[in-house]
This record gives sequence, C-alpha cells and structure tokens, in this order.
Amino acid sequence: MGKVKDEVSGQKPTKPLKGKPSGGAVSAISQFFLNLLNTDLYKPMQGWHARLYTGVALGVIVAAGVWRLYEASLDYTPLWRLGIPATVALVLGWTVFRIVHYPPFAEFLIATEAEMNKVSWTSKEDLYRSTVVVLVAVLVMAVYLFVVDWFWLFILRNICVLQFSGGGGFGSTS
Repeated sequence: MGKVKDEVSGQKPTKPLKGKPSGGAVSAISQFFLNLLNTDLYKPMQGWHARLYTGVALGVIVAAGVWRLYEASLDYTPLWRLGIPATVALVLGWTVFRIVHYPPFAEFLIATEAEMNKVSWTSKEDLYRSTVVVLVAVLVMAVYLFVVDWFWLFILRNICVLQFSGGGGFGSTS
C-alpha cells in the first residue's frame, strides 16, 4: 500500500472545454448560418469521396423536390413557373454545397471515409460464391417447407380435419 498524505491537496486548475463552443445551441446555429455565407472550402482534399457522394445524394433529393415544385406551378405564367423552381434549386444547391463543407459535418465525413478505407472488402469471387450459397440454401429451405406443408395438408385432409375443396384461396369453401 502507498502512503497516505495528511495535508489537504490544493484544487486542480480547470481545463477549458474541448469540442463544443461555449455559446451553446445559439452559437452553433449562428455558425451554421455564417457558414452558408462563406466561400472557403474546409479541408478540401480530405474525405473527398464521402463529400462527393453525400452531395450527390442530397442533390438528387433537392432535384426531386424542385421537380415536384415545378409540376405544382404549371398553372402560373412561364416566368413564375420556371423562376421559382430555379431560385429554389440555386438556394438549395448552394446550401447542399455548404453543408458538406460545414466543419462538424465535414469532420464526420472525413472520419467516415477514413474508417471505410480500413475495411477489408471481400473479393468479387468470394462475394459471388457466398451469394450462390445463400440463394441455394434459401431455395432448398423453400422446397423443404413446401413439401412439409403439402404433406401435412394431405394428412389433415385425409383424416377430415381440414374439409375444403375448390379453386378459391387457402381455406376457402368456394
């Protein structure tokens, strides 16, 4: 065992908090909106694939929404019918571009890509063989369950537990 000190230890100095800004939610929201007005790229060469695919996926969602907006505005004049969706597309396109460069989200995407690079992916041949094994096992189980079901149906009909016939659905009396 160690020695016990009799004197009272002094207080330890406090360390500043790491990670989150001290302003709380309001500060985080204001940082996000300030990011929308910024044109700088945050760590542009890191997490490039994750950012690209995230931006493309968000862009597809935005494009679907803009198309739906265009379809809803077919009754308006051509200026409004084309102008409103174009404006919304530009604003949301810029927002998507800035979201993938928003520092907390960009750090998440960078870390995600780094983790995905550590994964040992299976080869195409192994994937093909495993898929064939799974499909054959499912087919064998389906045939087995069909035979067992047909067998019990045959037995239960012959001992008059199930009494139906006809072309209707299972259990139908038509």
